[in-house]
Amino acid sequence: MTESGAEQPIRGSGNLIQRVIRGIDRILEYAEVFIVGGSILVMAIVMVTHVLGRTFFRIGIPGVTEITELLIILITFVGVSYAVRRARHISMSALYDQLRGTARKALLVFICLLTGTLLFYLAWEALGYVQTIHGRGRTSSALNIPLWMIYAVLPVGFFLAGLQYWLTALRNLTTPGVFRSFTEREVYDEVPTENGGTSTGSDQNKQ
Repeated sequence: MTESGAEQPIRGSGNLIQRVIRGIDRILEYAEVFIVGGSILVMAIVMVTHVLGRTFFRIGIPGVTEITELLIILITFVGVSYAVRRARHISMSALYDQLRGTARKALLVFICLLTGTLLFYLAWEALGYVQTIHGRGRTSSALNIPLWMIYAVLPVGFFLAGLQYWLTALRNLTTPGVFRSFTEREVYDEVPTENGGTSTGSDQNKQ
């Protein structure tokens, strides 16, 4: 009775920490979706308005190319974190797919920790680059927008992506099963069988 009672606070604190992490992660996900989706929508509106203006009124939007390039930067580096969160990033899995069980999970944890560390390093270097641009007072050629405000998304995007990789490693270390991201459990796509039905990769592994 004493031992089980002592374990309850530990489990409760662990669940509380996971709930806090999930809450913060969800807020960040909403922010990423809003930024990426909003940027794509703004870019579409700007491009369509520019084309219509040039076609019917012979007047386009000043600096439309520059606006598009800046929005692409924003979408790209914020989208990196979102892709990692949803496990939609490109991965080299030739060796990983050959492993099963503990070895597979251990390799995934190692990859996540190493990749997260690399992204944190890139975030640090990008932060130095942004500080250099800020110090030089560089601005865009057409709209005179301070470039450091745009490139500030680089260290933020790298940091959030690295954080997602480390959260994935934490989830795999503390939760049974294999998770490709903090919220996405690893699953196999359905594949056709000889009798015309379908089966999952996990079913095939059991046979």
